Amino acid sequence: MTTADRVAAVVAKWCQASPEELTPDTRLDDLDLDSLSRLETALGLQREFRVAVDDTRMNDAETIADVIAIVETSPPKTGDPDAV
Repeated sequence: MTTADRVAAVVAKWCQASPEELTPDTRLDDLDLDSLSRLETALGLQREFRVAVDDTRMNDAETIADVIAIVETSPPKTGDPDAV
């Protein structure tokens, strides 16, 4: 499974969509991801990829491609991988 597939699966969980429907060009606003949903998505990404996702960058993301870039450039999360 690619990074894009894994990101789509995490995002889909919080927007009631099918991961297959999400492309890199899919706009987060079109998925009705509000600030709370974005925070929950960021936490899901942290768990899935074991990286420290910056909340500000997540709130500024406009597309799935932006979220993929955030994951790919986030530093590894240290400590307990299940801790939030």
